Amino acid sequence: MNKYMKRHEKLISELLKERRDIDFLKKYNKEQIGIIQHERLIHLLVTLFFGLIFFISVLFAVVYEKLVLSSLAGLMLVLLIPYIFHYYRLENGVQKWYKIYNDMILGDRENKDSE
Repeated sequence: MNKYMKRHEKLISELLKERRDIDFLKKYNKEQIGIIQHERLIHLLVTLFFGLIFFISVLFAVVYEKLVLSSLAGLMLVLLIPYIFHYYRLENGVQKWYKIYNDMILGDRENKDSE
């Protein structure tokens, strides 16, 4: 996913430098934001699910004092941490794409005002 996001940012940056069709770039970037927002939503749900399972397994491990439940809690924590980092990267990527989109709109308005 990170390669995809970096490739998109590089493509948009190069096309903006070349002053390609700004309307097409705005539309394309907005569609890509929608795709990444969907991906972000799915990862948020998975992260919340693993977090819930982690807290439930910790609660059961404390109440029943079983080693198996403690192991389950540890496994859920090991799975939860990478999901949190991945979601964090997705969130930052989407915020960056919003900024690119806003810059395109503001730059396009400035160009139209100067004409």
